[in-house]
Amino acid sequence: MFRAAVITVSDKGAQGQREDQSGPQVAALLTGAGYEIVYETIVPDDQSVIEQTLIHCADVRGIPLIVTTGGTGFAPRDVTPEATITVCDRLAPGIAEAMRLHSLRITPRAMLSRAQAGLRGQSLILNLPGSPKAAIENLEAVLPSLGHGLEILTGTTGDCAGRATGTVISVNISETKGQQKTPIPVGVLVENHGLAGDAHAGSGRQVSLLGQESVDKLRAALPDLAPGAFAENLVTEGLTLYTLPVGTRLKIGGSLCELTQIGKECHGHGCAIRQAVGDCVMPREGVFVQVLKGGEVRPGDEILVIDEPDGA
Repeated sequence: MFRAAVITVSDKGAQGQREDQSGPQVAALLTGAGYEIVYETIVPDDQSVIEQTLIHCADVRGIPLIVTTGGTGFAPRDVTPEATITVCDRLAPGIAEAMRLHSLRITPRAMLSRAQAGLRGQSLILNLPGSPKAAIENLEAVLPSLGHGLEILTGTTGDCAGRATGTVISVNISETKGQQKTPIPVGVLVENHGLAGDAHAGSGRQVSLLGQESVDKLRAALPDLAPGAFAENLVTEGLTLYTLPVGTRLKIGGSLCELTQIGKECHGHGCAIRQAVGDCVMPREGVFVQVLKGGEVRPGDEILVIDEPDGA
């Protein structure tokens, strides 16, 4: 299932003057439906702060479902709908209409909700009321359909069962070039830049990938090969990366990338691995991608071939 964020909008909650009840209940409902909650926070009823938080979740962390609770009424500081409209590329009015229709069967005051739903990139932003009871009722009304919408939004629907897929095995960075990279638990792929914190980010080869299958070709000679030994950012499994044509688009975790280069030249007289065993797979079978849409990436994330160039 998809990753999700839950943002509680409340002045008193942000100041620690009121216990947040809506946020945890919304997160529990989403978790029970199979979503992975990767971000939870409480922000004040400040439009600019709400907008910045929504943008961070969508653009930096690449979270597909972003749910807010609070700030949808008539009070002067109820500005969550305005913040949502401002940051969204497109609105999804049917979702908010369905929630209001469902709530009207419970209370006529449901018509006073100004909740919105909209799309920013490959993220769906959904406003819920601040009342725990109303938030759960509204979310339950639309939750069964959200998964299909997110599949369409992120490009993982239709014939995706027949598309090539792989898995991220390791995420690796180094502070300087020419060094082996070190595994990290989670990385952030930054749009048109690369893997945050890595020395190669911002270069012409933003992110490097190497298949575990390629690494295993040298495993007999070097049984202690560790992830990042070839200075690769991502170790993958299940895709023969070097057979994909340049221009292929890959959905990696919460990001979208495009393959820009296959193979590279070894530095000088060759890397330490080539000097040790007379061979190195990175120059032949490693690939490089540029980041079209940023997002988090971690071991276990799926890699999905979205499309290949015409004629490939």
